[in-house]
Amino acid sequence: MSTPQPNTLGRGEEAGSPPTNNVRPQRGSITSLLIISLVFLMMTNNGGGDDLATRNQYKDSLSSLEWQLGNYSVWLNGSDATDFTLPSRPLGESDIISMVVPRPGALDPLVQSYYPNVTGFIRGDASFRNVSSELVPAIEWNETEVALKIGRWNWSATSRMTMSLLSKPAQVDEKEKEEFQGIAILHGHLEVIDGNNARELQLDFAGIQFLETGSVYGFAQDPGVSIDIRALPSLVPPDLLNITARAIVPALEDNIAKLKVLLTSNDMSENNPTPPDSTCHFAVYAQVHPSNISAIDMRELEDELMDPTGVSTVKRPPFQLDMAVISPDCGVLVEVKSADGIRSRLFFRKVTTYGGFAGLVYLGMLLLLSHQMSESRTPASLSRISRWSFIVQALADSMAFAGHMTFAILADGRPSMALVAPAFLACALFAYEVQFVLLIQQVQAPEDLAAALPLPTIPSPQAASPAQPPSPSENTPIAPSSAVPTAGAQNANATAPPQQDVSFLSIVRIIFQLVWQDDHNRIWYLILIVLALGLRIIVAPGLTVFLLAVLYSSIWVPQIVRGARRGRPSALGRKYVIGTTVGRMLLATYFLGCPKNVLDAKPRAWVYALSLYACAQAALLGLQSSVGPAFFLPQRLADSQGYDYHPPLPDTEAGPLGDCAICMDAIERPTEDTSGKPRRRGAQARASYSLAPCAHLFHTECLERWLAIKNICPQCRRPLPPL
Repeated sequence: MSTPQPNTLGRGEEAGSPPTNNVRPQRGSITSLLIISLVFLMMTNNGGGDDLATRNQYKDSLSSLEWQLGNYSVWLNGSDATDFTLPSRPLGESDIISMVVPRPGALDPLVQSYYPNVTGFIRGDASFRNVSSELVPAIEWNETEVALKIGRWNWSATSRMTMSLLSKPAQVDEKEKEEFQGIAILHGHLEVIDGNNARELQLDFAGIQFLETGSVYGFAQDPGVSIDIRALPSLVPPDLLNITARAIVPALEDNIAKLKVLLTSNDMSENNPTPPDSTCHFAVYAQVHPSNISAIDMRELEDELMDPTGVSTVKRPPFQLDMAVISPDCGVLVEVKSADGIRSRLFFRKVTTYGGFAGLVYLGMLLLLSHQMSESRTPASLSRISRWSFIVQALADSMAFAGHMTFAILADGRPSMALVAPAFLACALFAYEVQFVLLIQQVQAPEDLAAALPLPTIPSPQAASPAQPPSPSENTPIAPSSAVPTAGAQNANATAPPQQDVSFLSIVRIIFQLVWQDDHNRIWYLILIVLALGLRIIVAPGLTVFLLAVLYSSIWVPQIVRGARRGRPSALGRKYVIGTTVGRMLLATYFLGCPKNVLDAKPRAWVYALSLYACAQAALLGLQSSVGPAFFLPQRLADSQGYDYHPPLPDTEAGPLGDCAICMDAIERPTEDTSGKPRRRGAQARASYSLAPCAHLFHTECLERWLAIKNICPQCRRPLPPL
């Protein structure tokens, strides 16, 4: 059994409420946030604990390992009292391996050297080859058995292979250290990536490396099956068979000791709970490329990497290797040429650098959002902002938080702490964006209500006096005659009380109305549902990239649409729009444009088009503020956007139009001066007054100042659309 490898990778305001300049979220949102946090923790809890079945499985594995060690030790001593025999490799395998991974000749240590430690990550493009006819041409294959071993995995679609390795010197006695100093025991994981759907097949790896020749030999198998490393001597050349067989004994003893420690602990996790995609057993042959530096310089590089002192060393050469992964029982060969590798410590430094970079980006976006929220606290500003732009950003930041936290958990040591910073800032940004969405919803809810309610039919607009009470037709709803109960009906209702429906469906309907009708709760529950779906999508890299691309490409589209429909430019500051666009495009371009990013994401050329598209949206928002909200639309569409507060009024009589209910001054009618020319013409003249949907007339300047405090009519308290 292989040793465990640490993972490396509105409400509207009431009529009598006092004016306020700031809009605050209601208390119910805090309760909703606590409920969602509890549900989220329940969803993400793995439910670990002492699993009796898993503990029994580990006990069986321990007994099997102890029996294997005793049996192998007897065979190693040359005794015949054992049933262990070294397995033989199939015919034709050595010829295939010699062509794919040829053994190098002797190196001059003054000119060339091999990497003495391959602990790190290896990534390379892979190609598939069917070698069933080349391995055993004289044996008839059992197609049914081979199909069962291959399973659901499509080996012909293999496009890439990654490998994480942990190298340790052979644990031998002090007397034998000099003899075994050129041998390292390897453990790790091997992942095969399907090029069609980006699925990953993970295999456990156990092997041995010879430092003088840079050769690696090992086995890879499904994590649910223990790797029998006693068969490693069958892979190595005959001249290395004896020393390989002796180096395996300490490795077996180490596996047994670690399994005993695991059994004494209370952390029992399910081992491979799902059926494997493939049960093919693989032999791994790899050859490290020689570097063009001397063995002394290579030793200095390794010492400086393991214990940095700041001394100057030679430039680190590339770490590359060739690899062949072959399965004789399935007839599968996966070939990898010139795979790029990076030492784990260098990778962790790279992750730490990325954590600092991402943290600065998220901190900048958080500061910009905080400043924007402080500048957009009034209803007049909030009514000009699209909540969907911030909902899109909140979804993207929630996925960024989940991704960074997952990466931080899988990382080890200092890189984990470096990734917590961008995860925390992304979570804070998500919380601020949701809070801003609730503020916008609180202001725009009366606006939506005003659009849904029918307007009263008034023959001619008249400005109401402040002292004049509103007419019953304006403020008091009149029920239709059919809705007024008669005396007989009242007596019938008094004698026979209505029967209450207490069925299960009615209870569910009432609970749904209580939960869903509140605007704040509805937004929180929608975000919870989308976040839960996003967490499920994260496990599929292809869908994650697609979803993030869609979100990032539509950040400002809702804001542009709202500005054009309402005829009002955006209230978002230019600093916020430009800073947020640049910050988000920097992160997207790093992951989808940099070929050596920390997640090994494949570069995609369309990310640059995505960045240009997002920048074009930001530029269009700026043009809407300077040129006009609907300047890019045809005139017939631009004129029909929103409610027109300045309609032409009939000239029925001379003199003022009436008194403004806000400033109590007369609203003058446009007249001609002494030269006979009109003071103002057309829309310019009509801009001096504003006629509300409820037919109340005000000065435009007065109504603008009022709507900066409340978005309701100062006369009849009816919700008003934005001015």
